Order: sequence, then C-alpha cells, then structure tokens
Amino acid sequence: MRLIECARQAGVTTDTLRHYLRVGLVEADGRTENGYRRFSERTVARVRFIRGSLALGFTLRDAAELVEMGQRGELPCPRARTLLDQRLAEQGRQLDQALRLHRRMQQAVADWKRRPDGVPDGHSVCGLIEGFAPSDAPAKRAHRGADGKS
Repeated sequence: MRLIECARQAGVTTDTLRHYLRVGLVEADGRTENGYRRFSERTVARVRFIRGSLALGFTLRDAAELVEMGQRGELPCPRARTLLDQRLAEQGRQLDQALRLHRRMQQAVADWKRRPDGVPDGHSVCGLIEGFAPSDAPAKRAHRGADGKS
C-alpha cells in the first residue's frame, strides 16, 4: 500500500507518517515501479503501537526503544513497565506544579478584584502583578553579582 493508505489505516496524517519515517520509527518496505514508497500491514501495526504508546504518556524515544528491543528479540514489556512508572512520577510532579499555579492564579484573581487598576508611572508596568505576593510562590532568589555575593 502507498503512504496515504498506510496513514489512513493507521489513523494518522501523512505528515505524521512522514515524520515517523524521518526519525526512523518506521521504514518503507520498498518502492513501487513508479517510485512510491510501499508499506505493509506490519507498518500499520507499528504506527498503531506508537500512537498507543503516546496515548499512555510514553515519548517517541520510549516507543523507539521498545520497538528496537522487540526487533533484537528482547522482551520490551519489563522496560515498558519501568518507563511508565517513570512517566507516571513525572506526570505527578507536573500535576502538582500545575495545581500550585492554578491556586496562585485563583489567589491573584481574588486579590485583584479588591484593587484598582494602576496608571503606569514609568517605574512599573502593572501594579497588580508587581504587587501580588502569593502565599505559595516559589522563593525569590537573591541576585548574585560577578563576585558571587548578593
């Protein structure tokens, strides 16, 4: 089958399939007489595997690693378990950060409802932002000069 049909059967765009070709995640099975790349059901299955991996939070690099392991005759499932544990922990940290940001935003909205809009005076841009001191904002770092002192 040609690239467009392979992409259609795999549920991706032709651009996605071309990207997977460029980065080496899939390969064409050859070329037709008139030069079109030819793909098989195996490629469709590989693309579906990649898409399933991405849907679970794996990266393209992770998917490539698992595919390569399978091609070498190694069992990729134990590695998939380890990678997913790592991705889950990363996702948890990102979720915690997003929740903290959400709370700061809510706090700012509530605080700003009680404050008037300021007029720029040449020294500040927006007094609402500059005057906001969230309770759980990241600690400010002291600016250090070239000599390493504050």
